[in-house]
Amino acid sequence: MNQTTAPWGTRRMGPYAATAEIPAYEPVIDPETQIAIIVDERGQAVELGNHGTSTSGLTPTSTSPGDGSGPGGASDSDSTESYDQDQSSG
Repeated sequence: MNQTTAPWGTRRMGPYAATAEIPAYEPVIDPETQIAIIVDERGQAVELGNHGTSTSGLTPTSTSPGDGSGPGGASDSDSTESYDQDQSSG
C-alpha cells in the first residue's frame, strides 16, 4: 500500500498573523454635484487624498520604400507614445 506524503510547503505553514479590522466605507452620490463621496460608518465624509487624471496614446508611424515608381526598397515602422498627466489640486 502506498502512503501519500504531504507537500513540502505544508510543513512550513502556520496560523495567519492577527489583523486589525478595517472599517467599511460606502460611496454615496451627492445629489447636487453628482460626484461620489465616500462616507464612514458615522456618515462623515472621508478624505481619500487628491487624484489627478492622465491620458496616453500610441501613434504609429511608417515609411514606404522608394518614390513609388517601382517595387523594392526598405520600409520601416515605429510608434511614438505620448503621456499627459493633470496635476491634482490640493
